[in-house]
Amino acid sequence: MYQFLKGFFEVTTTFSGTKYPTANLYFMNVYLVHSAIIEASAGVNSYMAPMLAVMREKFMKYWSDYSIFLSCAAVLDPCIKFKFLGYAYSKLYDGDDALQRINLVKTTMTSLFNEYGSGVHVNENIATSASSSTCGLGAFSDYDQYVESTSSHEERSELELYLAEPAKRLNENVNILDFWSKSAARYPQLARMARDILAVPVSSVASESAFSLSKKVITPNRNSLKPKTVEALMCLQDWYRCKLQKKEELLLEQ
Repeated sequence: MYQFLKGFFEVTTTFSGTKYPTANLYFMNVYLVHSAIIEASAGVNSYMAPMLAVMREKFMKYWSDYSIFLSCAAVLDPCIKFKFLGYAYSKLYDGDDALQRINLVKTTMTSLFNEYGSGVHVNENIATSASSSTCGLGAFSDYDQYVESTSSHEERSELELYLAEPAKRLNENVNILDFWSKSAARYPQLARMARDILAVPVSSVASESAFSLSKKVITPNRNSLKPKTVEALMCLQDWYRCKLQKKEELLLEQ
């Protein structure tokens, strides 16, 4: 019982983090909960059966359809990519169903990537000045055409190049923000996409509130808040919590 519930506590605490991105951690942690419920339900602990039945019913109602957007965030994690998604879906669903779910994430990922492509601009002035300052290359004006006609391979997008690289090990300690900051020169379009997607928090609820039995009531005042105001309040809340945590850490060190 302790080990079973410990997993739920760890996942909830992870999702409530404010010092690191949580979007890329969504898929793996929800899979851990999903597989834990399935495994426990197939066990022989009859005293847990009523509790597991309720837990499984609620999970299937609210969490069984994995968020496609947050699944894309998992793909942007160099330790996960599509390899882990394929592994997880193969454990949970039949072949055709698993393949269909993976293809949906791939389609969404490609669509998002293409949207970011429209924002990429080349500095034409720099390119023009560089070419005009080059002397003596007029005789090779047809060289570019020759290279294009003799090249047999198809040019791949940043997304395809990133996915073609082997995924890092799951236990490898990778700072995902640092990874994309360093990869921006190689994958500028994909890095901009990662910046926006990884900024989305999985939860805005503190872990203490997640385990509370009291109901949360949305007042008319809160319900009338504009999206921009809600976003600002969420950011301020995270910054304030982070500040308090730093103060607590300093007190403990002293």
